Amino acid sequence: MNRQYEIYRNSEGQSLTVPAGFSWAAVLGGPVWAALNNLWVSAAVVIIVLGVTFGVLHAFQAAGFGYAIAWLIAGVFLGFQARHLRAYAAEGSGYSFRCTVPARNGATAIAKLAQVGGEPLPEWRGRRFLTLPDFTPKSLRRIGAVAWLTLKAAIRYKLVLILIGLLLAAVFVLPGIIEHDGTAQGFTQIVLTYTLGAVTGLLGITTLWLACGTLARDIEDCQIHVVMTKPIPRWEIWIGKWVGILVLNFGLLAISGATIYALLLGRAAQLTPEQQAILRSEVLVARASAREELRDLEPQIRRVLAERLKQETVAAMDRKFVRKQVEEQIKAANQIVQPGHYRQWVIDLGSGAKARLKDQPMHLRVKFFAASFDGSDKTYQLKWIVGARDSRERLTVENDIAAEAPIEFAIPPNMVGDDNKITIDCQNWNEIALLFPLEDGLFVLYREGGFTLNFLRGLLILFFWLALLAAIGLACSSRMSFAVSSFVSLAMLMIAFSGGTIRAVIDQGGILEVDHDTGMVKERNFVNTIAVQFFKGARDLIGVAQNFSPVDALSSGKSITWGELARAFFQIIVLMGGVFVVLGIVVLTRREIALPT
Repeated sequence: MNRQYEIYRNSEGQSLTVPAGFSWAAVLGGPVWAALNNLWVSAAVVIIVLGVTFGVLHAFQAAGFGYAIAWLIAGVFLGFQARHLRAYAAEGSGYSFRCTVPARNGATAIAKLAQVGGEPLPEWRGRRFLTLPDFTPKSLRRIGAVAWLTLKAAIRYKLVLILIGLLLAAVFVLPGIIEHDGTAQGFTQIVLTYTLGAVTGLLGITTLWLACGTLARDIEDCQIHVVMTKPIPRWEIWIGKWVGILVLNFGLLAISGATIYALLLGRAAQLTPEQQAILRSEVLVARASAREELRDLEPQIRRVLAERLKQETVAAMDRKFVRKQVEEQIKAANQIVQPGHYRQWVIDLGSGAKARLKDQPMHLRVKFFAASFDGSDKTYQLKWIVGARDSRERLTVENDIAAEAPIEFAIPPNMVGDDNKITIDCQNWNEIALLFPLEDGLFVLYREGGFTLNFLRGLLILFFWLALLAAIGLACSSRMSFAVSSFVSLAMLMIAFSGGTIRAVIDQGGILEVDHDTGMVKERNFVNTIAVQFFKGARDLIGVAQNFSPVDALSSGKSITWGELARAFFQIIVLMGGVFVVLGIVVLTRREIALPT
């Protein structure tokens, strides 16, 4: 397989070659590779940086693979800069660039140049900053060239260096400023939730800014005219810029994720042995969750609604309002546990659960609401009976827990029945009624895998979100100016995060003249009808990609399965991202770029 080799020659007629493209030898060798290639300054700089990094990792008592990750990051940086460093060293030694020749090795490249009389062919002139294998289709080569130009523009504007500084500050400074309470939950909240959330926010804002600016400013400054004079379709320009932003985000997210991972494991040693055990069993693990199958309440709702509508006074009322009241009453009857009564959950843990979960720790995640709020310090006494439904070996767990917030507590292992189901009874020993929501009132949590792979899957979902943001910004900038496209992109994000407002408009039937007593609009006019249809469309579109929150899952030790990862890719990248990709390409293709502004 041929590779691109740059040929340099000095005044004495001596030649040397520099391989173009990424260097895997630099990745594996790091500073050793730099020293063997006489790049002493680069080797010294990398050694100093690694020494400082290793010192920080040692101070935080990081695990051994933390050092390996630091070495790998330094190697990847050298791999990307290998051609530039060797070319700079050659020019400093009196050599000057001649041409770039495709060949199997450096000696063959020099021989091929000699065969043509030492005068480069026209296709050999110039440098190849991004080299792809010879069998790569021409369209991918053009897309790769545009992606490389996008990366160069980001580096030229110092965006990458500034962003790396902000990311490292968010990862290292934020946990140092905010002290945790010494518990595993508090430690996770600071080191994982806050830092990963800050990194995602920084990368998200930067992605929108770069996506809106890289295309809109090229059009406004007429720089894109130079590219469009080449035989390259506009869709390849659009895809190339998108790929360039994705490559930048992937690298920055990988560096940030590796740093957070090393910091999390390193600082975990500062916790007490008891809290470290909780951290390993509840956070640094991938736990699957199972809940009771949701009951179909529709037949009961229809039956009760039909009986209510037989009454003349009720029949005269708005049908949707009456149905909503019936729904709430029936849901309450299935959710409320009266004083002195009990509620039973039968949860199917899947095929082979009894053997798979033998001797494995299990937890219950409970969330309930009290009929009256008596203060945040109020706790409620509950008795739990866990085990197979017909077994005499069911065990009892008694505790006092607070309302309105999810609470986790351990239950005895090996409580799964032969039918792979676990039955849980909750007895309410309090003087007031308690409400357990049908959707998230009770979950059974059990170990499914390790934390490392779960963390990588979470980072990939974050990368999918960043790819969607890049597609939104590029789609807007395909037709709008930088300022307008930035405003529209942010407005779209605000709508996406306004799920409560969207649901309220749909439930109440519009936005004008809402009756505060019934919660419904007084009149179904044209504006209300249009508003409901618009918000329904927004709800369906946003709902495709909204149910993926890797930060919450990682901070609570919830498993992110390969199926969820595949579904996130399909819904976020293929469906949502595909809509904006097609929209942006169509708009850019049909736009008159050369019109005066």
